[in-house]
Amino acid sequence: MTHKKNSNSRRLSSATRMGVVAAVRQPDIYDRKTVAAKIRAQDADLQRENLTPSSYKISRICGLDLKLEPLAPAIGTVVHGVDLDKDLDRPEIVEFLRELWLERRVITFRDQHHLTRDGLIKFAEHFGELGAHHGERDHIPSAPETSETHPDVLQLQSGEKNPNAASEWHSDATWSSRPPMGSILICREAPPIGGDTNFCDGYGLWESIHPDTKERIKDLFAEHVGQPHHTMDGKLPKALHPVARTHPETGKTVLFVNRVFTRKFADEHQLDEDTTQNLLRELFANIGRPEISCRFRWAPGSIAMWDNRVVQHCATADFWPHRRIMERVTILDNDKDRRSPYYSREN
Repeated sequence: MTHKKNSNSRRLSSATRMGVVAAVRQPDIYDRKTVAAKIRAQDADLQRENLTPSSYKISRICGLDLKLEPLAPAIGTVVHGVDLDKDLDRPEIVEFLRELWLERRVITFRDQHHLTRDGLIKFAEHFGELGAHHGERDHIPSAPETSETHPDVLQLQSGEKNPNAASEWHSDATWSSRPPMGSILICREAPPIGGDTNFCDGYGLWESIHPDTKERIKDLFAEHVGQPHHTMDGKLPKALHPVARTHPETGKTVLFVNRVFTRKFADEHQLDEDTTQNLLRELFANIGRPEISCRFRWAPGSIAMWDNRVVQHCATADFWPHRRIMERVTILDNDKDRRSPYYSREN
């Protein structure tokens, strides 16, 4: 049966991500409700199963055999064999996970369905100070999506009406003068297919830049500006950060700009508009490059914890009209002197 265009139907624009999904999956249907129903029916028989053999190495810590499965060669590891609600009472396990986190930048866990919001907060506090839902407590946006009982837990829900949440490459809250050290995301409800999160390594981004460009940008600062839902007291938050950032624990250099929040370079540099846009395009060009990125597939109870000082991430907006429900907490460095981004020429 051919579905013809109906001038009275609510059409999906091909300029939107969900419009692209609809056009690819149901190219001959134009009515939004019909497309959504067809896609749901198409995915109804899908069952979650790990059909792909994985490679891993075993680390024995405090009697636990932890299986470490690389998500990609450059970045990301899935940690199997740990119960985040019970096993982290042993400091040796926390220390091991923190070192792995610094080394791999993104560590993920599966089958943590039992972890409540209180458990999620307890897990976060093993690694740093619990932040507000966007990091530092001096900035609480006017309209936060938080739980009344757990105000530091940010609720992130994507579905048929808002499918594109966090679907551009960014680091969390770089519009803050002291962005969070890390972010922890738990999946409460996953679509039957799609909705993966991608992570990109800021060390690799720095190494991918031409040496002449490195020399040109290493003393520059860039302005990061929040979005309307970050507004506080009627103002969009802004912060200046070094374009080249020194990681305060590893000493390595990170390219610290992103497409969502980085708008221009500091006025003091006196760069004209053409120069600014050309340079930003060059710096953004390798964000998401496959060789320095990894991809994580969600299931209920899956957790990802990433180093926000060096990692950018984005959601894959390919799961419309299905729903994805996540909860996020942020962690701040216990050492307050290390929270503000800086660049050291000694590295």
